[in-house]
Amino acid sequence: MKHRKLHVLMLGPALTVKGGVTAVEKLILPALPSYIDARHVATMADGGKFSKLLRYLAALPTAVLNFFWADLVHIHFASRASSMRKKVLAEMALFFGRPVVMHAHGAEYHMYWTEMTEAQRRHKLSLFKRIDALIVLGDSWRKFFTSIGVPEDKISVLPNPVALPAQIPIRQADATAQFVYLGIMDYRKGSFDLLEAVASLPEDVRNAVRFVIAGNGEVARMRAEVKAKGLESVVTVRDWLNVQQRDQLLAESDVFVLPSYNEGLPMAMLEAMAWGLPPLCTPVGSIPEYVTSGVNGITVTPGDVPALAQAITQLALNGADRVRMGQQARKTIEPLNLDDYIEKLCHVYDGVAGEASRQNA
Repeated sequence: MKHRKLHVLMLGPALTVKGGVTAVEKLILPALPSYIDARHVATMADGGKFSKLLRYLAALPTAVLNFFWADLVHIHFASRASSMRKKVLAEMALFFGRPVVMHAHGAEYHMYWTEMTEAQRRHKLSLFKRIDALIVLGDSWRKFFTSIGVPEDKISVLPNPVALPAQIPIRQADATAQFVYLGIMDYRKGSFDLLEAVASLPEDVRNAVRFVIAGNGEVARMRAEVKAKGLESVVTVRDWLNVQQRDQLLAESDVFVLPSYNEGLPMAMLEAMAWGLPPLCTPVGSIPEYVTSGVNGITVTPGDVPALAQAITQLALNGADRVRMGQQARKTIEPLNLDDYIEKLCHVYDGVAGEASRQNA
């Protein structure tokens, strides 16, 4: 099927930003088919509030100039400040008559919604009703957005894509189990709950496990806590890893752990499952749509440190179950491969652009 050239303006975090939204952008952009000409404008960069504001203000005139070029505008947004920034950009794109696809990533958007005033909710809902499509990460998020009044026919469920390694290691059931945590180290991600759980493990379990915690955020505090709890022989804390370092670590590890309080659909978890690691995580956001406890991973209640320690023990001392669940994790994640994702995303693009063309005819 021959397609006309489609110009897509993508607005989102800079491609150097450390985080899941950037990981999605970096997978999408080079994988788009040749009939789609995509431009990316960075609306946020790593740094403090002032530097983020400067990047956003610099992005506004660039975005406006590109509105005249674009056939549609694809806007990635999260919660709070991100949501406010992207609302302005979406309103501007609509003012210039451009179709808008908004892409919801906010792990805490349901909480953010309850924090808004009635007027703020009314304005946000008005925007969601006027845009052309809303991409969400799972069925749980579809239900949330329809529950607040977003028309269901505007919503497309596109779980985050994952690049599948062609081959994954054959893991040994009797080996020392290496657990890996990737991402921001902070309260929401449960990273300090993880340290509490590790500190509570009996000596025989500690001797059977190793933990690698890598990422950004409160790295210095994490290292200080590891030292204060006497966990240096069990826990290694590393800074943010590049893609090659991440893949090497996942290939060398046995279990992925992410005891978050809120999530959208975490890219780090999907990447780990693609490498055949069973996730030890919490049933928040769209995670339960992909992780079935006891089948392809284990889920525990957020903040339940004893349950987290018990799950670590189970995965450490039952190697056969660990390997079996890892194999199932890989099978579960295969439908989220990048090729299929791009086909579905292009279907959204084509639908939005086609509808806009028909309306302007």
